[in-house]
Amino acid sequence: MSLSAIRINPSDAISSDPYTKLSPNGLDNGFIQPPPLRVRLLCELIGTCLFIFFGAGCATKTDNLLTVSAAHALVTVWLVYVFGPVSGGHFNAGVTIASAFDGKMKIIEIISYLIAQAAGALLSGALLLCLYGTGTTLGTPGLQPGVTVMHGFAIEFLCTTVLSFVIFFTTTYNSHKEAAYPIGLVVFSSFLLGADRDGAALNPWRWLGPAVASGTYHSTAWIYAVGPIAGFLVGYILFRIYKWLWNWNRTTQFLHV
Repeated sequence: MSLSAIRINPSDAISSDPYTKLSPNGLDNGFIQPPPLRVRLLCELIGTCLFIFFGAGCATKTDNLLTVSAAHALVTVWLVYVFGPVSGGHFNAGVTIASAFDGKMKIIEIISYLIAQAAGALLSGALLLCLYGTGTTLGTPGLQPGVTVMHGFAIEFLCTTVLSFVIFFTTTYNSHKEAAYPIGLVVFSSFLLGADRDGAALNPWRWLGPAVASGTYHSTAWIYAVGPIAGFLVGYILFRIYKWLWNWNRTTQFLHV
């Protein structure tokens, strides 16, 4: 039995069919219904918290580009691998907002996801503060000397546009467990590109958690919210265009029948 045949995401479930209890190896795993909203929200809270905790925590200890990039990429892979089949593995306001345009989430789910993620971000900031104490930015992204606001915005926007396209592309053709690896590699590439320039948040929560805990605020902080959200929306639009081009001949042939 293939993993893709297992209905784990509630949006894949058919109301007239019972929820499968089978795991990939064909054994009963004890889960007799799709994950309820409360469980998905818990996954989003924990996942967002852990992504920031490990990513920003590493950035607090060292400014080595390769180390910081690898830390964010690795935590992305295993978080999406573990929680992706349950909640979708968003952990990012940009992903959730883009998913809203995809029409697969109800408004209450969207709002609840964003609240859970924000709570996870604030919790991670508190944990980082307990671990490293005051007197540090706790890995809060910020523009480096010589990097303009527009350069920082461009890094956030372009990297998240690519990340968004890859997320929607891979999760359309693969399970979340399979998609975790290319998604992690895009995160790795993005941090290699921008971590030493603007901090490469790629996620509004990645900025918010450490910033609130450390009291680090700058007038340029808007780029870490506007850039990623805009990038994820544009990436989603590009994916829809790609999908339309893929199906164009079939659509036109259908219209001429």
